Amino acid sequence: MTGLVLVAPVSGDVVPMANVPDPVFSAGLVGPGAAIEPFQGGLTVVAPCDGTIVKSKPHGIVIRTDAGVGVLVHLGIDTIRLDGAGFTTLVREGQYVTAGQPIVLWNTSVAVEAGYALCSPLIVMGVKPEAVSVIAQAPKVEGGKPFLSVATVDSSQEPDLGGV
Repeated sequence: MTGLVLVAPVSGDVVPMANVPDPVFSAGLVGPGAAIEPFQGGLTVVAPCDGTIVKSKPHGIVIRTDAGVGVLVHLGIDTIRLDGAGFTTLVREGQYVTAGQPIVLWNTSVAVEAGYALCSPLIVMGVKPEAVSVIAQAPKVEGGKPFLSVATVDSSQEPDLGGV
């Protein structure tokens, strides 16, 4: 498969992966991508692509595209510690979603009051870093609009979808 466009899951400021305030994400250990510093408030998080939900947690969702690419939407940093507070998940594992479809409602005030960063990485798993580029007109991106491009995807490799 060649050429996959991912839309922004939320609106906000574009953040290079190297500037994400988490050493695992900023080092690209989960995979290449970029992040968004979302505007605060009650947010509707949308699916960045068409595909099947393979992991659905309040703070993070993994979608496998039709071409077999794993895409992680991670909402905030260390927000797993909120045990779902502030999140309403709208999808379940095994469900097929389309790009732009609401997948989570996120009340960011819960994370802010608990002291967690809202910076939200969008990661492409199982591809080389040079395959992913930001196509949004930085410094801001609107939710549901083109955000990342994946140049060439080798769908013969299964992405590592664990660790979310």
